[in-house]
Amino acid sequence: MDQIEKFVKDSGLKIPAYNVCFYDSNGTDEILDNILCGKKRANTGLFNLFEAQMQLLPRTGDYTVVLDSDMQPRCITRTTKVEVVPFEDVTADCAAAEGDGTLAAWKKAHRKAFAAACEEIGRNFDESMKCVCEYFDVVYRTDRQ
Repeated sequence: MDQIEKFVKDSGLKIPAYNVCFYDSNGTDEILDNILCGKKRANTGLFNLFEAQMQLLPRTGDYTVVLDSDMQPRCITRTTKVEVVPFEDVTADCAAAEGDGTLAAWKKAHRKAFAAACEEIGRNFDESMKCVCEYFDVVYRTDRQ
């Protein structure tokens, strides 16, 4: 049994299937810390990127094991709601749940990130592009550092 399977088993949760998430950025552990303290309760991605990477969209009820920068499982989240809306219609509630503070700060950060990601797949970003807003709760965690 690998470390992720053991982590899921040790949680005591009845989880038939799960995703694994690693925030591939310089702030991996900072993002994880924000999840663990409750500041970050949502993720937002571009619908086009899900399609380009042939990833399934998140669904309400999905479980995700979140890894730290050492690729160790640190928590399990459960998706509570998924909304698909144009970038220009993302709400202040979503921005706050992402942990980005104001909607203006969220849009500034995500406009830049989404434009770079679109460039990688040969698309031009525009604010009418659909975003997948996934809200989640932490349902299990370990405090190991």
